[in-house]
Order: sequence, then C-alpha cells, then structure tokens
Amino acid sequence: MKKGIRYIGLALILTSSACTVQEVVLNETNVTKLEMGTPPNPMAVDYALPRTVIDVKVIAEKKITKPGPFADYAERYLGVTNVPTRELTEWSILEVRLNSHGEKDPSQVFRIETEGISKAGYIALNDNGVICGVNVSKSAQDQMAVEGAISLQNREAFLPDYPDLTLRKNTEPMLDTVFRVVRTDTSFMRLPMLRTQVSQKNLMNQAEEAANIIMELREKRFKLLNGDLMDASGIPLPDGKAMQVMIQELAQMEYDYVSLFVGRTLTEVKPFHFSYLPNSERLSETEDLFTFSKFRGVLPAGNSNGDPAKISLLRKVDPGNLYTNNDYAAPDDKTELKKGLAYRIPGTATVSITLNSEEIVSDEFSVAQYGVVQYLPSGLFKDDRTVVEYHPATGLVKRIFIPLATK
Repeated sequence: MKKGIRYIGLALILTSSACTVQEVVLNETNVTKLEMGTPPNPMAVDYALPRTVIDVKVIAEKKITKPGPFADYAERYLGVTNVPTRELTEWSILEVRLNSHGEKDPSQVFRIETEGISKAGYIALNDNGVICGVNVSKSAQDQMAVEGAISLQNREAFLPDYPDLTLRKNTEPMLDTVFRVVRTDTSFMRLPMLRTQVSQKNLMNQAEEAANIIMELREKRFKLLNGDLMDASGIPLPDGKAMQVMIQELAQMEYDYVSLFVGRTLTEVKPFHFSYLPNSERLSETEDLFTFSKFRGVLPAGNSNGDPAKISLLRKVDPGNLYTNNDYAAPDDKTELKKGLAYRIPGTATVSITLNSEEIVSDEFSVAQYGVVQYLPSGLFKDDRTVVEYHPATGLVKRIFIPLATK
C-alpha cells in the first residue's frame, strides 16, 4: 500500500512572527510520516507534532544560623535560654509547582512534497518546527507564541560577622600590689604599694558590658515612647519624623547587641527547576526527580546524601474511547486512504510529587504522547481560506473555520 497521501503542494516563504509561516500550494501533494534519521529535503516542508514535558519548580528555603560570641552568657545576663551554640544550615521545601510545555516530538514528523502549482495557503510552524496551524492570522500566531522563561539569578548567602563586641575600650585597669624594699639603720622593710596595670577584658566582662548597654538602650527607648527623655539642657527632644527615626535606630542598636548573645539568622529562598518527559508506552510511571537533604538542600537525583523525591504519572484510561493509534490503516492493500494534516488527541494523566512517601503536590495534565495521532480529512482544504488552529503544546486542533469576508 502506498504510504503517501494526497493533499497540498508548497513553496517556501519566511516571515518574522512567533510561528514561521511557510506558503503551501494547494494541489496534488504527498504527505508522509518520516522515520527518525531521515535526511532533510530542501524542496519539501517538514512539520512535527509536539510532545508534553512536565516542568517542576521547587522553591526551597535555606536558613543559616550563626551563634553569637556571648552565647554562653545569654542566660546569665539576659535570661535567654536555648540559644544556638554552633553554626547550622537548615533547608526546607516551601512549595512545589507543576507546569508543562510542548516540544518537538522526533517520532511524529511529517513531510509535505508538492506536485504542480495552484492556489496557495499557509502553514505556520514555531521555532522548533511544531505545527501551529494553517492559514492562521498574525494575531493568532502571536497568541500561540510561548512566553520566554524568566531567568532567576541565585545569589550567595552572606552572613556578617561580629566585629564589635564592646562599645568601649577592650582593656580595663587592674590594681596590682607591689612591695618596695626600704633600708633602715638596723634592717630592711617591705612597704606595700598599689600599681595600676592595663589588661585585656575577658569574654565574660565583654558580655556583661554588652548586656548593660542593652538595658540602657531599652530604658532610653522606653522613655522616648513615654515622652520622658530630654536633652542636656532639659528641653524635650523633637517628635514627629525625628522621633520615629530615633526609635528605629535604638531598636536596631538593641537588635545588634542582642544578636551577640542569641546569634544571627539569614534566610534565603532559592528556586530549582526540573523537567520530566513522560514515557508514552506505560500506563503508570515513577522516577526519582531530585534528592532533598535537610542539611544540604536540593540535590540531583541519585545523590546518596538525602531522601529521593519521586515524580509519578498515572494515565487516565477511558474504556469508551474508540481511538487507537493505528495510523488509520486502509481496509485492504488495494485501497489508498486519503487524509490531511496529522493532529493529536492528547491523553490525561495525574502528576504527583512525593517525598518520604508523603505527597507534596498533585495535579492533572494533558499529555500529548499519552494520546493518539489522527488526521484531518483531505477534502477539508479544497477552499484555501480554511483556517485550522492547533494547540502548539499538545497538537490538538483548536478550531477549524472559514473567516467571514470583509468589505
């Protein structure tokens, strides 16, 4: 049986639109399905049907905790317990988002070859050669264009150190007793003398000083809020915006000093992107998508430093669906079946992401390769005004119509 089909003839014209427009001459034309690896033909137009790719966006939170240098004295001077005493990095998953997009299916590529010249129509293809429609308008092509993905830039976490441990000098005077030997007529005498030496403050003294400063800051802020604080000459301080700024600065200073005891925490949100191509030959499938570790974050699939996060797809089978992917075989070898452009009727699947047997997210998607390939009638395009619009993500025919004539 002859595999080619009678349809439309063509010549090539390129335009700058969302979908490349190729002029197709309506006449005796052969349309054949290509095997993978078939070399290109510059005198023919090749178009493809799409397949569905599942996109997974994981939004994770990275929390870095750095202990304060006075952590050991937090309970003694501030009465705060359970403060961090070592640096710690913790990860958690905030959200998982599911989406899908279409890409060229290399197993569903068709070639249109012409014989003769006649009236012309237009086939629109996207940048990957996936069919968008026939005789579609420029506005319709723009609507079919896939929006560009937004590039998210990840920044490295920066957690400041503690350069200031005290408000005053890091030294303190220390009295030391020395003895001076004095000679008398009959003997020697040792006379005690006090000598002041300068020594470096130890960590406990620095912590005590910082705690005292915290109490002073709290007292001053309390007086500001109650209108009791005056300047050196006894005149009340100004209110309004100046007062608001002073209160904010005091609060910031207090936070900085308290962090010397309770530590500092930096929280950073990072997105991770994964894609999965469903297998059209199975009714259900489960694969490792990525690995998650509470201490290392989101890692590639197969990493042994965490727990695997799995993606599962379960196809929905309609027992009453009579469509089969039999490529419309002819009744017998003597009959040549005429058919038009190929399109897809996508299947439906439930997509879910699980971590440690707990489902994180689940949604239902149309999956092109879970469906069947069908063909438009060849006689549909006898009128070159006939417009066919495709869903470029699934290959499903969106609508077929003949535009009303405009005066």
